[in-house]
Amino acid sequence: MNVDIYYDKECPFCKQYAKLMALKKNHNVSIKNAREYKSKIIEFNNLGFNINEGLIVVCEEKIYHGSDAVIFLDKLDKLDKLDKTGIKISLYDNILFKKVLYPIVKFIRYILLKILGKNPNIL
Repeated sequence: MNVDIYYDKECPFCKQYAKLMALKKNHNVSIKNAREYKSKIIEFNNLGFNINEGLIVVCEEKIYHGSDAVIFLDKLDKLDKLDKTGIKISLYDNILFKKVLYPIVKFIRYILLKILGKNPNIL
């Protein structure tokens, strides 16, 4: 399975998460710095996916964005890792992560990039 991950290489959180996911995969994973793929990012933006609001993952021609992208990657990583009852567990696929934790991480990313003197907006 081919998986393309577009992320902000300037963001320390995104960079570490992308590296972690690439190491864990048994799939053909391509990690791309969104700042180097502006034409593709414009395409995503035209489809309603704003890279400044979260990473973008493309798999099997389906696009995942923001918290949904994190949830998808987490589930992909756990395909073969089942708990004792055989239920796939995802720590991220819940309302607390989507509505509270992910927006907090996005806000911290914005502030951190500003402090580091980097532009938090890719487009």
